[in-house]
Amino acid sequence: MIWLALSILASAAIFVIFRMLPRIGAYTLPAIVINYVIAAVCGLLMTGNEYDLSEKITQPWFIAGISVGVLFISLFYLMAFTAQRAGVGVTSIATKMSLVLPVAWFMATDPNDAPRFVKIAAVVLAVVGVVLSAGGREEGKFNWSYALYPAIIFVGSGIIDLVIGTYSNGEHFTNEGDAYLFTAAPFITSTVIGFGAVMAQRARGRQVMNFPTLVGGAVLGVVNFASILFLVRTFEAQLLDRSAIIPVNNLGVVLCSALASWWLFSEQFSRRKLLGLLLSIIAIALLLYAG
Repeated sequence: MIWLALSILASAAIFVIFRMLPRIGAYTLPAIVINYVIAAVCGLLMTGNEYDLSEKITQPWFIAGISVGVLFISLFYLMAFTAQRAGVGVTSIATKMSLVLPVAWFMATDPNDAPRFVKIAAVVLAVVGVVLSAGGREEGKFNWSYALYPAIIFVGSGIIDLVIGTYSNGEHFTNEGDAYLFTAAPFITSTVIGFGAVMAQRARGRQVMNFPTLVGGAVLGVVNFASILFLVRTFEAQLLDRSAIIPVNNLGVVLCSALASWWLFSEQFSRRKLLGLLLSIIAIALLLYAG
């Protein structure tokens, strides 16, 4: 369980770092690209000097990891776009409710992860808890012309969780270095795409780098790499059903992020959000019991 707890804490720390970037004078997009570079380097360094990378690049898990990297950075931009046009609440709900996809897939395809009443009830509570805790009051009405974007975020986020859960079950990795390379793979793709985006900004005459950006991006990269690696380790440990890990992880991040916002940024909770967080706690307890 320690890996799951560490993954939750690291993922929640990512949101805190994101909120701190503008406060320290860092540029968000370049910091994100530096984050991808550092995360990729961490994974490659941890594979060790004797690790043969050339024979791994054709493995299905590596190809899947590289492909997921396209979703990593693409969904980030899409989430920013959707939050501005469809609302932050809608975007948050679409991201967190994506847990439904890997849960449904693992319960339908894994004979050792059969659906049970307690687990299904917990997932329902998890969805309701996410909606209540993420859906704040926003001005204006939802613009249905942007309805496709939350749907893409929902599916894309679910695919990322599904790929991580599928290839981290201990059957695909042959040694310790494979887990590190698999964790680094999405960040390698994101680095290439993100570097192109930063160069495009620089060509337009925008300032893209300063010392706070370097520091913030480096710290974010280490934490981001850790969050994915710890999640991979959680699946490898197989202490919980795979269909329980993603909901517990997502709900744990929601809870820790909310507590961090309250403690560090004096964010106030509405009754609706408090109810959502309470339901999330109950859902986590049920998933731990059922899993």
